[in-house]
Amino acid sequence: MSTDFKGADQKLKQVLDKVKDVDPDLRFMALNDLNKLLRDHNLIISTVNSYSSKIMNILLDSLSDSNSDVQNQALKCFEPLVVNLDDREVLNLLKNLNANQTATASITTSIHTMAISETLENLNLRDASTGSLIFVELLPTLITQETGVINSLDSIEILINLIGNLSNAIPEHELSTIYTALVKTIFGDVNIISKKSIIALGNLVNTLSPEEFSNVLKLIQAEHKDTYENINITFLTYNSLAKANSSLFIPYLNDLVSFSVKHLYLDNEDLDDDQIKIDEVRFEALQLISNLISVGDDFIPFIDQILNIVSKFLLYDPYTNSYEEEEGIDEEFSDAEDFSDDEFDDVEEESDDNTWKLRKISAKLAALLTQQFPSILYNIYSNGIFEALINSVSDSSETVSFEKIHSLDSIIAVTIKQHGKRSSRKRRGSDVSMSDIDDSLTQLTKFRNKIVTKFIKELSNVKHNNLNKFNTLLQFFQRFNRLDEDLKPLLIAIREYNFGLNLDLLKIYSALLTNNDLEYFVSELNYIVDTINSGLTSKNHISTLNSIETATDLLNLTYNEKLTDSIIEIASSNKNDSEIRNTTIQSVGELKTLPSNKVQDVLNLFIDTLKYEPIVVSTIKSVTSIIEIYHELISSDIVNKIVQIYEKLVLDVNYTLYVIESLSTIVHYFQINSSIGDLLLQLFNEDKYQSLILRVISSLNFDKEKLKTIYIRALTIDDIEDSALIDLTKRIGSDLIPTLENDQLNTRNIKLLAEIIVDENLIDYIRIREEELSQGKSIIFNIKLLGFIGEKLPVSISIDQLLSYFKDDETKIYAAEALGRIISKDSKGYLSDFLTKIRNSQDSYLLMISVKQILQINNELIYEDFNDIWETTISVLQNTNEIDEDLSKISAQILGLILVNNNDTNYFYNKATELLKSKSLSVLYTIIAAIKFILAYDNIVSIELFDSLLLQVFNKISDEDLKIKQISIISLITVLNNQFGLLIPYLSNILPLVYEELSKKKQYQETIQIGPFKHKVDKGLEVRKNAFEILYKLSLNHNLLNNNVDFNEILHNVIEHGLSADIITISSLIIIKLLEFEDVYLSVEDKQFLSNGIDKLLGGIKKKEDQQKDSKEEQETKAVLINLRNSIFE
Repeated sequence: MSTDFKGADQKLKQVLDKVKDVDPDLRFMALNDLNKLLRDHNLIISTVNSYSSKIMNILLDSLSDSNSDVQNQALKCFEPLVVNLDDREVLNLLKNLNANQTATASITTSIHTMAISETLENLNLRDASTGSLIFVELLPTLITQETGVINSLDSIEILINLIGNLSNAIPEHELSTIYTALVKTIFGDVNIISKKSIIALGNLVNTLSPEEFSNVLKLIQAEHKDTYENINITFLTYNSLAKANSSLFIPYLNDLVSFSVKHLYLDNEDLDDDQIKIDEVRFEALQLISNLISVGDDFIPFIDQILNIVSKFLLYDPYTNSYEEEEGIDEEFSDAEDFSDDEFDDVEEESDDNTWKLRKISAKLAALLTQQFPSILYNIYSNGIFEALINSVSDSSETVSFEKIHSLDSIIAVTIKQHGKRSSRKRRGSDVSMSDIDDSLTQLTKFRNKIVTKFIKELSNVKHNNLNKFNTLLQFFQRFNRLDEDLKPLLIAIREYNFGLNLDLLKIYSALLTNNDLEYFVSELNYIVDTINSGLTSKNHISTLNSIETATDLLNLTYNEKLTDSIIEIASSNKNDSEIRNTTIQSVGELKTLPSNKVQDVLNLFIDTLKYEPIVVSTIKSVTSIIEIYHELISSDIVNKIVQIYEKLVLDVNYTLYVIESLSTIVHYFQINSSIGDLLLQLFNEDKYQSLILRVISSLNFDKEKLKTIYIRALTIDDIEDSALIDLTKRIGSDLIPTLENDQLNTRNIKLLAEIIVDENLIDYIRIREEELSQGKSIIFNIKLLGFIGEKLPVSISIDQLLSYFKDDETKIYAAEALGRIISKDSKGYLSDFLTKIRNSQDSYLLMISVKQILQINNELIYEDFNDIWETTISVLQNTNEIDEDLSKISAQILGLILVNNNDTNYFYNKATELLKSKSLSVLYTIIAAIKFILAYDNIVSIELFDSLLLQVFNKISDEDLKIKQISIISLITVLNNQFGLLIPYLSNILPLVYEELSKKKQYQETIQIGPFKHKVDKGLEVRKNAFEILYKLSLNHNLLNNNVDFNEILHNVIEHGLSADIITISSLIIIKLLEFEDVYLSVEDKQFLSNGIDKLLGGIKKKEDQQKDSKEEQETKAVLINLRNSIFE
């Protein structure tokens, strides 16, 4: 960005001279120079106002130039100019452009209209009120006063741009004028203006209130007439509105579905003279239904009716008898000469027959319904829809055929996803409620042979003349790939009809190799090997890369020497670039079927590739993988050769971490030269990768004294993981006991001591500690130690003995944890009685701590155990009158662990969902806290979890109980921190709840007495701070959220509610951050409100300063306010 004012001035003068030249080429070049000037010197243009007025005059004159190239070049200058104009200049520019419009009707938009559009699309307004002024200036010229309609293409184009770029600035009193004019225009003369008016009305819908939307529907109904043309326009209008915001239709859903079904003319069986018009109306009616599906559960009552309609129109073709006859025709001519598909491509576009649209939209509806409502899967399979899609996949229209393939793929995807929630483990209890006959995957499997047979026929039909269709058919089997005995005929068809090596062919082979047993490939495997190998040995870079992945999938199914040798050759050849070599080396590391001699070849290859810098990292990773898989086949000599190379790499910061990770695997299986250990100790003493290094060192041949020195230092480092210390602890053994006993308050030391006792089976030591405990000696130390030991070895300490320590505040927590650890060793024997004790005990909280230990330690609990723990926990909470935060916290962790351990079933998630409706505040609080607990587990949080649970949690932000409100809003912050991407689509629903929590609420204000003075306390302050924190986090992600969040609305709310001393620090950060963005502007009203608020707060502080009563906190607030004022107003 240039700041050369003098240079810019000279260039501008040159442009002014040239732009008036009689030669159009010189005028064109002048405007080209102006465009560069505007982009290179935009700082100057925006700083010196005199420039902008001159430039606007140049461009206005050039738009009227007699040469069209000059006009178009002028048009290109508007984008860089407009962003640098102030609001007054923008308004003036639009006024001048609009004044140059002519009233003459035209089939094209004028150059001045295009300039207005450019201006509106690149607005950079500083004041929100300017948007309203633009509407006031332009709108009267767009709508004819006499008729109230829009009668020119220029007018509707400008209105579309106004709505698209300034919808939030439409004056309220003009809204009805606009939508009334649009509806009148839509139902006037049918032309390009009426069609564009439909688009404009759809763009306008999100600015309408429910009452205004109702008025729009009434206007449409008033214009509606019972002619096919008019009905079609009505549907087109409804569809434009529904696409923009289908939820607005929910109150009118029954009427709209009835209207759509009525105009499907389901009773019309015979051809009509107006058949094309009828089918056009039918298509738009089905289109409306498809747009309304997205309203969600409100659509459920109509599903059965719509499925019947889908069944009717999937095969709809009144110009032929039936698809059954077409099937017969196919068979009759199966041996006849093949016809080129090119003759029939896009036949629907060359014919007046539009029945293909109805078949296509019906196929799309089947997929949409299944995706939105997976519970209907069984109906899709059982009522003939799925079978009809298969039978009719060879539709006379290629477009429809593609849609039906896509629909089949979508239904199968939902089936696999739904089944996947249960299939990864044995069914438990409540899971076994779905019989196999109702299982959608079972139903899908019944159609497998039919699908394969039909698709083979399609592959035959498109052989050698329709690569796009062929690849689409192949892509289908990338998902539907578990074919068993139906695999061989498909492989034969692919071999016979394929178009040669391409990515889709390789992907389908990968999918089939990954998901089918070797026995089903039989003789076709040789052809697949040859095809893949042709890609590996190809000189084409992309073919080689794509073939490597497929070769890896095959080699993990069965060993093949040809492919293995090709891959090794690629990795070893320095003629190949580093990308190919890295990819190949990584693939070699994944191979699981190598014979012994090839394992040695691979490791020798790695010894060579470790010397070539660009592929060192991938080689180290693959060394690690190969050793983990084949350690029993590998000699220690070759491993030590690798370790010798590692010695040269380990201190290189580019490789240190990878080498240490590899060593930590190697030492599990091989005794290696300890010389590398000294290099690792050097890194250890530099505080680098200490946990990993300890794991390696514990396996090296160091003497115990050296290890003990390292160990004692490691004990003083908090960041070292316990598991790393455990390995070294076991290596040194009982020599460490005195050291670990020294600090009897250190839980980590006690845990490590227990590892030694268990590892060396020091029963006598255990008895000594048990005796000490019974004598009341070192109680806390011995309780902790015996608890850790009791996880793995029997101890004689009894449950009742541990329960007796519940009476002492100093020992009760440790006793509860120890009790859980000891019980976890034999949960079957103890758990039932223990849960009964919890229900009847006054020490529920402490016993719950024990239960948490059981859940964390015991991996063999079954469904009934989880269910009993769940029910016991809920029962305890229901017996609690008020929210006990300690009890709720431990209970939430228990319920959270149950949800985590049963993530593959919906059973406990359904329980949690129901309990969100509980009238018990204690239960409700705990369930929300449990859901918050699981948010840290990435493999659990999904869109489904949002839909079923999290949105209900977020709605509890508006709960009147302060604790419920607090835990709900903290859950939202947790999602923002851990699962930000999944939250984005829901922000429009969540933000209004957050805005409600920004202001102080009377019910949470409390007056407390401190000495002689009364002080007001806001008990809701933490919730308010949390609400502002959420807005601050959103402001930091402006670019990601620009299409999902109205940041001007955030700014307004922060200014309105954030100008109080207790919240000003974070609110000022938000305001300053938001105003950095070009699309966020400070309205006149908010600017004045902000200025007054800052002055008021500073005035209050000044008053206290004068009385010398100001505090440190008030001085900090003062600094924040001054910074805010300087950032905004100076």
